[in-house]
Amino acid sequence: MLKQILIGGLLGGITLFFWGFISWAAMDWHSNTLQSHEGVNAIVENIEQQLPETGVYYFPPMTFERSDTEAMENWIKLHESAPHGMIFYTAEPGEVMPPSRLLRGFLVDLIASMMATILLVIALPSLSGYWSRVFYVLGLGVFAVMSVHLVNGVFHDMPATWTVGVGLDLTASWLFVGLVLGSIIKDK
Repeated sequence: MLKQILIGGLLGGITLFFWGFISWAAMDWHSNTLQSHEGVNAIVENIEQQLPETGVYYFPPMTFERSDTEAMENWIKLHESAPHGMIFYTAEPGEVMPPSRLLRGFLVDLIASMMATILLVIALPSLSGYWSRVFYVLGLGVFAVMSVHLVNGVFHDMPATWTVGVGLDLTASWLFVGLVLGSIIKDK
């Protein structure tokens, strides 16, 4: 079983990593997922003077105590009458895609695939054949989409283009991992 988990984790991790490269670097289907616009330059001009620390920032910001009912009412009115959103911000300049990020990404893919392999091994007695194993792993991916991306889409007003784009990408990645794991993880 340990051998299956290690081999499944490695091959699944390679599959996830390779699909991530194809999906984001070689295909053009994420052009609506992550948008670029010249107006962003005006927004981020001098951003380092306004946001000195790396973090996730919500705007309009809640710069008051929640117990301050008047400030809360004003914030709600502002939220209802003006744009709002989140800024994912890294204060430190850096390379676009340094090798260390690629390595960390691969390690995360490897760990995720090992976890899927463990769950698949546990479920094997109830899975009748290759396609049931494939769809089981695909189901893990769909679960991740629903429990993370759809929930974020609802509660953080993530644009539908983002939610659909990353959701389809994640679903496809776990379908491919399912095709790989389904062929190598079998009942003894």
